[in-house]
Amino acid sequence: MNVLINGAGGAIGAALIERYIAKPEVDRVVAIHHRQVSSVHSKVQWLQCNLREVEEIERCIEQLLLIEQPIHRWICASGYLQGPLGGPEKSMRNIQSAKLQDDFAVNTIGPILLFSGMANKFKLVPDFKAAFLSAQVGSIEDNQLGGWFGYRMSKAALNMGVRCLAIEAGRWRNEPTIVSVHPGTTVSGLSKAFVKQRKAPLQTAATCAEKLDHLIEGLTPEESGNFYKLDGALLPW
Repeated sequence: MNVLINGAGGAIGAALIERYIAKPEVDRVVAIHHRQVSSVHSKVQWLQCNLREVEEIERCIEQLLLIEQPIHRWICASGYLQGPLGGPEKSMRNIQSAKLQDDFAVNTIGPILLFSGMANKFKLVPDFKAAFLSAQVGSIEDNQLGGWFGYRMSKAALNMGVRCLAIEAGRWRNEPTIVSVHPGTTVSGLSKAFVKQRKAPLQTAATCAEKLDHLIEGLTPEESGNFYKLDGALLPW
């Protein structure tokens, strides 16, 4: 089995790499990161791709299509919440065009472009499964607090993109399983600035990777196009 992990440089992405290279049935892990990384394991092939740059996405797709082996599992673990352009907006007064565009580039547009560019390769793979890490705050129905405009909006848009991908791919001869997943609050660089007041214990990235692996392997094509928690519970759109 061959696995592709987009966002492999983050906490969850790195934990997924460690989990998959330890599995004897996994032959190769293609790891995509926005900075150049040298391979540190014989099973891992690193590719560089900045999801903010369309040219880099296109170049990465070209490299991926040159890989002769089929990709059996696709996991998008990339995510952007705060950076040089600021953090999540506390109110509508904080909304800025540049920050919104950055959120959508990394959380929505880049992952969908990367997947769609490889779709013809996935069509030929029996039991192909893809999981895009979304966020419960991207659920429109679940939103009771407001705020966090860019992150909420971009993750909600990602969910719609995943739903569209699942519907279209459901017409392939080898019917795949494509889902959105809320990974839960995990110890990571993305979450550390926002969990100081949290009383409930946080899960480690390794625990998240283990649960995500179990969830993906347990899903069937009939469940494609849904939005899940790690425990398999459905989330509202």
